Amino acid sequence: MKTFRTILALILCAVPASAQMSPLNLRYDVARYFGDVENLYLELYYGFDVSSLGYRAENGSMSGEAIVTCMVKRSANDSIVAQQGWRIPFSVADTLMLKQSRMYSDIFGFMLPPDIYRVYLSVSDYNDPRMTDSLSFLMDVKPFTPNSVSLSDVELAASIVPMERDSTNRFYKNSFEVKPNPTKMYGAHQPVLFYYLEAYELKSKTSEFYQTRALVTNAVGKEMLKQEKMRRRVNNSSVEVGKMNMSTLKSGTYFFSFSIIDTTDGTSVTSVERFNVHNPALPMDTLINPSGINIDATEYATMSESDVQKEFEQARYIATKTELDQFKQLSGVEAKRKALHEFWLKRDDDLGTPENDFKKGYFKRVAESNAQYKTGFREGWKTDRGRVYIVYGAPDEVERHANEIDVKPYEIWSYNRIQGGVVFIFGDRTGFSDYVLIHSTHRSEIHDENWRRQIQGN
Repeated sequence: MKTFRTILALILCAVPASAQMSPLNLRYDVARYFGDVENLYLELYYGFDVSSLGYRAENGSMSGEAIVTCMVKRSANDSIVAQQGWRIPFSVADTLMLKQSRMYSDIFGFMLPPDIYRVYLSVSDYNDPRMTDSLSFLMDVKPFTPNSVSLSDVELAASIVPMERDSTNRFYKNSFEVKPNPTKMYGAHQPVLFYYLEAYELKSKTSEFYQTRALVTNAVGKEMLKQEKMRRRVNNSSVEVGKMNMSTLKSGTYFFSFSIIDTTDGTSVTSVERFNVHNPALPMDTLINPSGINIDATEYATMSESDVQKEFEQARYIATKTELDQFKQLSGVEAKRKALHEFWLKRDDDLGTPENDFKKGYFKRVAESNAQYKTGFREGWKTDRGRVYIVYGAPDEVERHANEIDVKPYEIWSYNRIQGGVVFIFGDRTGFSDYVLIHSTHRSEIHDENWRRQIQGN
């Protein structure tokens, strides 16, 4: 396990009270860059509140220590592909500077081939292991399109300054020191948003010039800030850095997008990152107008039509009949991107948070159902057990009956918190572990009091 000696005064920044979610307030962000012909280079940015650590008097100062661990597993087979651990000592002259919440940020880089992974990240207080925070998330590492102009993910940073090459500086890359901001929170405490990304295969286009566009929009695509430049194609790749002042934006959720636009045929590529603004001196933006949404400035800008189609298909369990019918009538990727954006926007309970927690929870259950209920010929989310798990969540109790005489295998799922208590009964009528819903006491589900007849043995 590595150890990094840290002097708090040099690397900490204050965090607004509204950003605090738990004592250590662990946050993360991930960016994907070109690595080599087989792998991509991933950077995991993480941060936590060091004011919540316990500090002890030691050699005339106050000392604390955190333990950070990161493990990356391949989602398909749960195999470990990357693992690291750090002990991070902190030292302060006294604890007065820790009266205010302060965020420590760092970076972990690794190479991975394209695939879907699950990342497990945790931080704990070395002096008090009960003080801990952890999270896990899916990471879909997609390859860059060969021989086509493409962009890396955007890193939203706390600061970017030019510097000479320094192999000892963890934040150095391509002639810049880029200090991450894993909270993705800007405003009164951090008025300037810095951004870093990389462009690849620029010379796959023959035009002499291309245009860059940095854009900030609010939660429904209304343009708030914009920067545009004309660039000459000098090298096949480039580094794009810049900054924007967030002090005039009202508190709420925003999107930063960076586009490269060909000056000859108008084609473009875009990379998008969601962030949050906290400006308590300004009111919340309550005059959001959903019309005229600029999809190029949302997370859907880079989604292919097949990806949009698949996401909406996975969301069909909670779509209304009108939404399903309207989506079927759409043609073209732009119209479908807009419809999908509006679909999730209507289900976002709090536009003032940096993520749509409803959507995040929904697709967490989709991923879990794929892992648990996949059959030989169907993805888990397409099965009856997967659908119930996605729509209603994990059951409070599961009864598994796999070896009863003259009865095919079946399961009884109980939910105590729904409609005063309901059950779902699934039967493996084919004998190939394809459990189908044969009875439920839920008012909106299939009902068959004589469900046992469906699973009687031959």
